Amino acid sequence: MKQSPMGMASDSGTPRVADALVDSAISHCEKLRRILELEGWIRAARDCPILARGSERWQAEREQLLAELELSH
Repeated sequence: MKQSPMGMASDSGTPRVADALVDSAISHCEKLRRILELEGWIRAARDCPILARGSERWQAEREQLLAELELSH
């Protein structure tokens, strides 16, 4: 058993719970950032016919990310 930088003991090769929580939080934040980005593009597409073609795909991706966030609670 070795000491981690946070002072917590861990077995080498065994993921710690704290690592999993950090990874989960990062993933959650990345999904939220992507949702906000997509929402901006979807709003912009309402006023721009060139962007309108991508709007359906962006909306589908947004819905998928929202569903994934709901499942992660």
